[in-house]
Amino acid sequence: MKQILKDWTLPISMFLGVLGYLLFTQLSFLHDAKEFLVGYIPIILPTLIFIILFFTYCKIEPKDFKPRRWHLWLILIQAAEVAMIVPCCLTLESNSEYKPLLEAILATCIGPMAAVGAVVTQKIGGNAATATSYTLISSAFTAIAVPLVYPIVEPGIDISFIDLFLKILSRVFPTIMVPLIIALLLWWLLPKVKEYLAEKSKDYSFYIWGICTMVNTAQIIRSIVNSDCSGWVFVAICISTCVIVSIHFIIGKSIGTIYNDRIAAGQGLAQKNTVLCIWMAMSFLNPQSAIGPGFCLLFQSVVNSWQIWDFSKKQKMLK
Repeated sequence: MKQILKDWTLPISMFLGVLGYLLFTQLSFLHDAKEFLVGYIPIILPTLIFIILFFTYCKIEPKDFKPRRWHLWLILIQAAEVAMIVPCCLTLESNSEYKPLLEAILATCIGPMAAVGAVVTQKIGGNAATATSYTLISSAFTAIAVPLVYPIVEPGIDISFIDLFLKILSRVFPTIMVPLIIALLLWWLLPKVKEYLAEKSKDYSFYIWGICTMVNTAQIIRSIVNSDCSGWVFVAICISTCVIVSIHFIIGKSIGTIYNDRIAAGQGLAQKNTVLCIWMAMSFLNPQSAIGPGFCLLFQSVVNSWQIWDFSKKQKMLK
């Protein structure tokens, strides 16, 4: 039973997220509880991610956090994608029905690696340290690229580069950097405590991430249901997202193979911080474009589920 739970944590989490959304919206006696929970989600999710990353960082040697060459290649790929999408967006009228599709693609491509991407990387035999390093690098790229690009795509954005830059940093770096700093301090000052936490936490990070996936799935289903996006645009965004994530996995793994870091590089390019991407799309682009990174979370969770199952099967065969 425990092994089944390990292998199918993400599908179970997604199912519970959908089920939870249906129960809380269809059963009237749960409406008050729904409003209560929704109000605390902005506190609950960052706290859970903080715990996840802290446990993950406790398992990594500080010297392993150094940047790698494939980090630069992945950033260049993201920059090239953004440079190709922006001119396409500018050729469309502001009320064009095609614009939400292109902005959804932009919102997905410009996003950084998910903070919990290192957890999946570690779970399927990859290097969590290099994945974490790329999370920091790609987050810095996004914090610079979005304030430069989004006002060009949506001229109505009334916020300065510095203000938007700081807004993005405030949503990303505290969650990533604070647990990293605490883990490093433990490493230098209380190494035995750090080793104890690394040993005892084991799969806790992954299971907590399952809870985050459940909550995020419910939120994404709610945003999709409440969206006024036309049917064909919705389908086009979903298909485009699947194609983009698939291509990112392929390109990332191909580059990672050259530098003997295939798993981390694949996750680095494909595993997006969808919560941040959705917030940026909802705040500064056409709100319909948020469907792109929303569906990205669902699709990459399916892919991650298969990766974990496949890795577990291979490990069993080696025993």
